[in-house]
Order: sequence, then structure tokens, then C-alpha cells
Amino acid sequence: MELQERITNKENQIKKLVLKYDKYSKLVSEEFLTLCNQFLRTGDRTQIREYTARVNPRFKWLDGPDEDLYRTASDLYDARNTLDRYLKQLKAEEDKQATLSELPEVIIEFKENLITRWDRYDLWKQNEIKKDRAILTPKEMREKWGHHYFDFIYYTSEEIHKSNVKDAEELVLNLINRTIEITGQITDCSYLYLDQDNSGYTIINGLVIGKNGKARVESIGAGGYNIQRYHIRVLVKEVRE
Repeated sequence: MELQERITNKENQIKKLVLKYDKYSKLVSEEFLTLCNQFLRTGDRTQIREYTARVNPRFKWLDGPDEDLYRTASDLYDARNTLDRYLKQLKAEEDKQATLSELPEVIIEFKENLITRWDRYDLWKQNEIKKDRAILTPKEMREKWGHHYFDFIYYTSEEIHKSNVKDAEELVLNLINRTIEITGQITDCSYLYLDQDNSGYTIINGLVIGKNGKARVESIGAGGYNIQRYHIRVLVKEVRE
């Protein structure tokens, strides 16, 4: 389910709970309604527990309209917290997409190169795992390919690509955020350039200029045999003048 759909569903749930809460609020004492209203504001259940112990010292639980109101208040409190979390996630996603839409061309090209190479590697790895299954024991497979090899062989090319797009976006967002920490608002990326490391991988190097200073960007490629996908580590260092 998409995030926006979850938000809409949660908003509809909250509307129904509010109506339910209003209905039960007319059936309880003013004291208990005040306690439930306070709980909805703070999330603190202490006074409701004390009230429960006082009005029902033998069993220490609520019943009747009190129980109905409290259960509804609890559901409403949780639903509002969940909605707040969803809205923060949506804001973070919107900020992410805004940043990605404004990336300099050189960083976009760097990202697309990473996705292409990672897709190619993962499809190769998937094929090698399938071949090894015919000749290696499960223990040998785990030693060579790791414990999650079995799930990996059933990923579709679309799922692999989607995962790699996400990883590449996270990498460039991390690059941008670390750069901004040094430079402030970026004003000039024209000194960034694409290069190739010893493995033929596209990397990004160069200088970024911002309102508060300059940052040197340097990429280092690394990878292990079979198990570890080749990855790029991007270093960002302040340039002091």
C-alpha cells in the first residue's frame, strides 16, 4: 500500500473514532471524561490507572461506558500517532524527491551509471547462484554466497532494479547532505567530473562551492569476490583556504 493511501485510510479511521469517542463521552462522568481528554493530549495513563483502582479496587479494570470510552481513546491516540508518523515520512519523501529533481547533471549521470552497473552485477550473481545450486551443498552455498542467497535467486529483474535505484538515490542524497554540511547552500558544481577507477567503474570527483565554503569530493571503489557487490565510497572533505 502506498504511503498516501495509508494516510487517507488512517485519516478516515480517526474520523470514525472521533465520532465514537463523542458518543461514549456522553455516557461517563465528568471526572472520567476529563481524564480521558487529558490522556489524549499527553499519552499519560497514570491518572486513569489511579481512577480505575479507586472505583474498582477489587478487580482494577474498567467496565461499561468507562471501558468503551477508554478503549476508544487508546485507539484514537494510537491512530493519531501513526498518522503523524506517516505525515513525517511523506514530508521526508517529498524533500528527498525535491532534492533528486534538482541534482546537477554530473551527479545524475553518476547515479545512473551506478544503477546500470549494479543491475548488471546482481543479474550475473543471480545466474551464478542458480548454477552453483546444482553442484554445491547448502553449506557450501551459504559459505560462498551468504545466508540470503536462496531468497535472492527469486528476485525479478524489476525488483533488483528498484532496489538498486533506491540504493543509488540514498548514496547521492548522502553525498549532497554531507556536502551541504560543509558548504552551506551549493552555488557551483561545475568542478565536479566523472572519472573511472581501476575496475572501470564510474566514480565522481572534484570540487563543490557553496555559500559557506568549499568541499572536495573523492570516490573510492571497493568490492569482494562473489559475495560483496562492488560499491562506491564517496568522501567529502572541507577545503580550507
